[in-house]
Amino acid sequence: MFRPGLLLATPPANSLVWVHDRRVPTVRRCPPSGRDRALATVLAAFATDPLLRWVWPGQERYDGCAPTFFGLLLDLRIEAGEVWVAQPESTEKSVDTAIGSVAMWDPPGGLYLPAAAERWAGVHAGFTAAERAAWAFYDDALGVPATAGAHWYLGVLATDPARQGTGLGRAVAAPMLAAADRAGLPAYLETASDTNVAIYRRLGFEVAREVDLPDGGPRCWLMRRDPLEVA
Repeated sequence: MFRPGLLLATPPANSLVWVHDRRVPTVRRCPPSGRDRALATVLAAFATDPLLRWVWPGQERYDGCAPTFFGLLLDLRIEAGEVWVAQPESTEKSVDTAIGSVAMWDPPGGLYLPAAAERWAGVHAGFTAAERAAWAFYDDALGVPATAGAHWYLGVLATDPARQGTGLGRAVAAPMLAAADRAGLPAYLETASDTNVAIYRRLGFEVAREVDLPDGGPRCWLMRRDPLEVA
């Protein structure tokens, strides 16, 4: 979902500016006020994703289900995980500025607060039986191994299609990858794009599992990044 740039600096936490080869994005935690703009970026980024189109091949189903699905993923991580956003350029941004890239992370051990079962039940109630079965198959096939131990999990990395190739995705992933390195912990992610496999490898991820989804579904990859040594 993103294209790499060159990280050059590490400013103070919560108001990070990561410099790379094309422009200077501002990277920070997503405040609750940025929720709707972050969600809009995620929905645009995943509109043609092979996995999402395997579950919801029709535009009507994607439009009907994806906002509540990604909306809950985002809400839970704003409340009890880590959500970082990137905006282009180095100037100060108003609260109304569009968000270029979004990274949603689960911390080691899972979300800081457990999600109430009824919140997911409400989302799943809008899915067909076949859609629920597709998600269950995917989760079983691509889940992080139970023996993985403590790790960071990059559940969603999304860049506005109009800004792909500008380094925002790499920049927005950098803070928590650096945190994983400092803690000496691995990170995991999943992707259904062979193009992204090559890109994630440049960030230090390697393929841990490869699965072909049934019924004409895409090939998907579980990837792991071992921590880099911190000087």
